[in-house]
Amino acid sequence: MTIYVALLRGVNVGGTNRLPMKNWRESLETQGFAKVRTYIQSGNAVFESDKAAESLPDLITADIGARFGFTPVCHVLSLDQVRAARQACTFVPEGEGAHKQVHLMFLKGGIKAYDPDGLAALATQGEQFHMGKGVFYLYTPQGFGKSVVAEKLPRFLKAEMTARNLRTVDSLIELALG
Repeated sequence: MTIYVALLRGVNVGGTNRLPMKNWRESLETQGFAKVRTYIQSGNAVFESDKAAESLPDLITADIGARFGFTPVCHVLSLDQVRAARQACTFVPEGEGAHKQVHLMFLKGGIKAYDPDGLAALATQGEQFHMGKGVFYLYTPQGFGKSVVAEKLPRFLKAEMTARNLRTVDSLIELALG
């Protein structure tokens, strides 16, 4: 069995795409996934499966669609992939709220376009970023919500992505090793 991390995009945000984590856990368990655990209300799950990794996002979103009436974007990564992404993060934020300063944008299905020079022109107040293997790393010392780079990222990086801050990534790794 392989340990996987599922990341849903755009659930339980602003009252739309409501997905109670208890119900999602039950949904994953009925699909035959083992040791299912969820983390916070934003669509993060850890589970074990012997199913082919490439089939998992479609299985998960089809079941959510049937049960809850919407189909979110779903990224499924092995625990090893998540750990490698975390280890490759070169940003080391400090101080209160440091975990909110660095985000990992997990990319799915390849990059259609990427303009790092355009993003660099937007960066202010110490913002930094770099592209990794399947992950875009963004450091926003003033906070993600105040970052122009974060706000305009989809214009300069055309890819299906979902973001998680360092605390969430670290917590998911810890939960998976649990």
